[in-house]
Amino acid sequence: MNTITYNLPVMQTHKTWLVMVVLLATGCAMFGNRKPSMTMRIYEQVDSASPEGHWREVQIPKTELTLRVDAFPVLTERDVEVAEPFETSGGLAVMLRFDAHGMFVLDEVTTRDRSHYLVVFLNDRPVTAWLVDQRLVHGQFLLEGDFTDAEARQLIDDLNLAAKKRG
Repeated sequence: MNTITYNLPVMQTHKTWLVMVVLLATGCAMFGNRKPSMTMRIYEQVDSASPEGHWREVQIPKTELTLRVDAFPVLTERDVEVAEPFETSGGLAVMLRFDAHGMFVLDEVTTRDRSHYLVVFLNDRPVTAWLVDQRLVHGQFLLEGDFTDAEARQLIDDLNLAAKKRG
C-alpha cells in the first residue's frame, strides 16, 4: 500500500487556518447582525388646506377611509423602546412603548390633533388609522390593524432588535 505524504510548509498551514478562522468569524458575525425587515411609520392626518407636495393620500384597508397624511412621519420604529404582543379578539396586536422622545411626540400630537387620524404604515403599507379621541401621555400605543399574527410577531422581533442595538 502506497502512502502519499504532503509536506506543506508550516507557514502555509498557518495561513490556511487563519483564513478559515476569519471566514468562520465573519460568517457568524453576519448572521448575528440581522437587520430588521419591517419598518413602522406613524403619520398624522393633515387638512385639505395643506400645500401640494406636503401630503399624500392613502386608502385605509378594510374601511371606506381615504385620508391625506403628512409627507413625513411623526414617529418611526426608532422611537420605540419596547414592543410586546397583546392578544385581542381580532388576533395579535402590538403594544408599543415609546422612548422619551416618542412619548413627548405622542403626547403633543394627541393633544393637538383631536378628531384627526394617526395612520400607521408597516413597510410603507397603511395598516390602520386611529381617530385621536384622547391624549396619550404615557407613551404607549396599541397597534391593531390589517396585519397577520406572523407579521405582528415579526414586527415585535424587529422593533425589539432595533431598540436593543440602540440601547
